[in-house]
Amino acid sequence: MSRYSRQTPHLKTSCSLVFCSLLSALPAAMADDTADTALPSVEVRSKRSPHDPRAATVSTATKTDVDARYVPQTINSVSVEQVASYGGQTLADALSGVPGISNNSDTRFDSFKIRGFSSAADVLLDGVRDDAQYVRNLGNIERVEVLKGPAAVLYGRGSGGGVINRISKQPGHDVQSSVRMIAGSYGRIGAAADINQVFSEEWALRINAGREHADSFRNGVDSTRQYFAPSIKWDNHRTSWLLQAEYNEFERVPDRGMPAGRRANGRYYLPPAAMTTTYGALGRDYIKDTATSLRSTFEHRLNEQWKIRNVLSVLNLDSRFDNTFAGGLTGSGNSMVTRSRFLQDLRQRNLQGNLELDGKLSTGSVEHQLLFGAEYSDEKRHPRLWRADASNVSLLAPNNTPDRGPVPIVNSNSIHKAKGYALYAQDLISLSPQWQVLAGLRWDRFAVDSVSLRNNGRAQRTTSALSPRLGVVWSPLADHSFYASYSKNFIPSGGVDTVGLDTDPSSSSVNALDPQFSRQLEVGVKSDWFDKRMSTTLSVFQLDLYNRRTKVSANPDIFMLTGLERNRGIELGVNGQLASNWFIRSGFSVQNARILEAKSCAGCGSNVQGKRSAGVSSANGSLFISYAQVQGFFAETGLVYEGARYIDNNNLLDLPAYTRWDGKLGYRFQKAEVTFAVTNLTDRRYYVTATGLSQIMPGSPRSGVLNLTYKF
Repeated sequence: MSRYSRQTPHLKTSCSLVFCSLLSALPAAMADDTADTALPSVEVRSKRSPHDPRAATVSTATKTDVDARYVPQTINSVSVEQVASYGGQTLADALSGVPGISNNSDTRFDSFKIRGFSSAADVLLDGVRDDAQYVRNLGNIERVEVLKGPAAVLYGRGSGGGVINRISKQPGHDVQSSVRMIAGSYGRIGAAADINQVFSEEWALRINAGREHADSFRNGVDSTRQYFAPSIKWDNHRTSWLLQAEYNEFERVPDRGMPAGRRANGRYYLPPAAMTTTYGALGRDYIKDTATSLRSTFEHRLNEQWKIRNVLSVLNLDSRFDNTFAGGLTGSGNSMVTRSRFLQDLRQRNLQGNLELDGKLSTGSVEHQLLFGAEYSDEKRHPRLWRADASNVSLLAPNNTPDRGPVPIVNSNSIHKAKGYALYAQDLISLSPQWQVLAGLRWDRFAVDSVSLRNNGRAQRTTSALSPRLGVVWSPLADHSFYASYSKNFIPSGGVDTVGLDTDPSSSSVNALDPQFSRQLEVGVKSDWFDKRMSTTLSVFQLDLYNRRTKVSANPDIFMLTGLERNRGIELGVNGQLASNWFIRSGFSVQNARILEAKSCAGCGSNVQGKRSAGVSSANGSLFISYAQVQGFFAETGLVYEGARYIDNNNLLDLPAYTRWDGKLGYRFQKAEVTFAVTNLTDRRYYVTATGLSQIMPGSPRSGVLNLTYKF
């Protein structure tokens, strides 16, 4: 992007320089001939190829229209269209290979570690918190943005590793409609439609809908998902109102992976069973998530510099399952697997409202881009859980027939309520063309109230916290910006754990614990190269989580403070256009996440101080090279690398590192496109994630998917 002036107002356009010059001359021509008229400044943006992997804009970092180079934190943006071309349809698919992110998802819900720390409560939808326990669908999502490091100033409580923000599809005048059919390995078949209809200069409607069924390489596992997402927008260029609704249904056979083997000396080793082996009760086990969301986004421009924005969001989740899964090993030579059966009926409702004022002002030669906001949230979660022991099965050849075991009895029946209030302010200060400062502060009050309907037990806790953010950006050269930043987060009791607990509050220690806090120091440089055809980001960070809570393995209802957990790392991203029609998207990180201090605890098991953080790989990333024309043949190939990571805090077993090779090719016509993609071209055996020593999930063998798309 070439900048001829940093004065405001800016005219942003991709038109030719001659046309822009004519536009800039209009105000002078229309003004009184006798008046001295100052010409508005012009900002010319070179038009990128539609296949350039770099996002044109990012909104998660500041909630304002800011060039990503002037944000003093690392940002990743993932195109969902790119993910879908390989058959990906979940957040785990979208974030595979994104540096600094490790997949810890369960068959029941999405979960990731960002820069070493869990992000279970750090998932957003259009900037609104979406911390319910379910597997999210990407059918109505345009892109996924990841802001690395604490983001409490804008989004409140969280683990501090970062936030994952899904940006939904919206109606517009420049949106193409499309229909798509997909077929692939393991009986995969599906269809989707994306219809955008413009009624007038002010009104537009968009409807996304789809349904897909797939079997699996895993024995007896299949799934069916469907979604319907209408949205309508009114925009008269001063006031706009966007109404969105979304219905997602995902029904599948639960699959929690395989247990590790255990030798007589107590040492663990990777699952000895075949990769297709499952341990559930086929024909009886199921999970069904039904998520419905409604969102209203109202925006009004007060003048050329200031606007107000109001967002209201409601999410309702109905999640039910009957799940039989593997536990520990028993029998002669640890050849048998104990199992448990759980049934759940979960109802959750999240309500959130935001009111923001966004604008610009100047104090002398200093320019300010200001954001003021207020937030209210009200969450209610009612999980009912039944439990029973299930029959033992063979480790190598389990019997998947439903047994006639004991009738499940109520294990928990609690209502968790949480209310949050927040005020926040942010200022992006332009001291000069070379110096920018980003400063922010947020005040939160978060109250949680958990009640057991089994025994009338009750636990309450209220937490207040201040969360600061401060960053400096120095641009000594036009295409290079150096930055340094400090940010802090907090995790109150109930912010992640209690509202997500499946146990009764009277039996859990979590509400008696103080909040967790995280803080990050990050320095880096963001650069453009070769006339802005390429962009790089290099960052170094230290992220600390103190007052760290961990479930005690001997008693999952009891929590302990492990003290201080620290992750230090370096990350590099290289993205853009290598040459005419040739593109690169890549990123790589190296990190060292460890528990530095762990307080002793009776019954906590072995001391975890000095151990590697569970589920965090020492290095990961991806490198993809593509050839793409506006029309005609296109192709891409690349590697996804995930380093070794331990399954548990005691570091008893680690999942080995792996490199997966993917590729695709296709042909693009004027209105149609055909793509054939293959993941795991070399059919490598690897393990993609684990949530415990008895729940290790193998990665998919080589699989192909054919996409047929027609645009109109």
